[in-house]
Amino acid sequence: MRRIIALFVFLFSSAILIISSSEKGMHWITQGRYARNDVWGADKYRFGDLYGISYLSDFRIEKDTQLLPLPEKIDSALKDYDLTILGDSYLYSSFQVNPAYFNRVKSLQFYRWSDTQTHLIPAKMGNKQVLLIECVERNMWDRMNLADTRLRLDHPMPEKLVQDRSVKESILYQLDRFDAGVKKAIYHPTLESNLDFVLFNLGILGWIKELKADFTWRILGRTNPDVCVSQDGKFLYLEETVNPEKKTSSFRPLEPNQVDLMVKNLQEIESYYLSNGYDEVIFSLIPNPVAVLGTELNAPNLALEKIKLHPKLGVKLLDPSKALKQNARMNFYQSDSHWTLRGAQIWLKEFNQVLDKLP
Repeated sequence: MRRIIALFVFLFSSAILIISSSEKGMHWITQGRYARNDVWGADKYRFGDLYGISYLSDFRIEKDTQLLPLPEKIDSALKDYDLTILGDSYLYSSFQVNPAYFNRVKSLQFYRWSDTQTHLIPAKMGNKQVLLIECVERNMWDRMNLADTRLRLDHPMPEKLVQDRSVKESILYQLDRFDAGVKKAIYHPTLESNLDFVLFNLGILGWIKELKADFTWRILGRTNPDVCVSQDGKFLYLEETVNPEKKTSSFRPLEPNQVDLMVKNLQEIESYYLSNGYDEVIFSLIPNPVAVLGTELNAPNLALEKIKLHPKLGVKLLDPSKALKQNARMNFYQSDSHWTLRGAQIWLKEFNQVLDKLP
């Protein structure tokens, strides 16, 4: 009997480990969990991603998971651009991959910052090529540089360079690929969170997590270290966007040279993609919710405004902060790190205005 039990435990543990280590396995189990609204469904994102981290009962607020509807009337008279987007969850969690949202756009390609492979720049067709690079404020200091964008979107290597590559370079390239493969096999960066999701992210366990989280918050004054409650008690924020010691924070003191470097990075990215197939390059930086909602006593560092107003900035930059501050509490979720569909609609309106002004 003991051997049967031991065999069952071994097979169960192996199956859990295989699923948690596999992108396809995690996709399969997450799709199934999120499709259920009963005790066997997942509540990690149903009530907002920050609720799914903190489990504070005050923020158990049903989240609208619908995508922004397509416009009722689509003007097909002038469609003279092919649009490529490199963006994050602010866009792919709010919009369908459909060119109908965008003025003057005939076709749309969407790539994510989270992609693990490099996508080649689409071949130039009859229409002009527009590239939109979008990033939320907390990630822009690491991602908005030419090296990182080329890891996600790049042009194919000319055949001559491929043929001329030396034997030494080829060997080093293969070794690098082997080394990366070994590291990926040994260290799975999301395995811990995947295991937590597979084993414990079930609606039936939610009340236990809430009891523990509420006790820790109300009695001890602590929350999950990755989340903090706004000073007015109405919103949850990612701790990294509030803590002034973090690079991702909206309250980190900024030195002029840091803004100078960001402007330089944007210019390098624009120059590279203009010389490799695109006719227009547009940047959009999305503010951290805490920088817009005005719930904190400390004044934000106005990072996006300083970049936008930099005297040497020569690129097209869309910063929707000013518009999002109007009725700001309607534009961001209380228990999620993203904007609402109303906030997404505000951004879309401003982006379409930029598209309308293109030559």
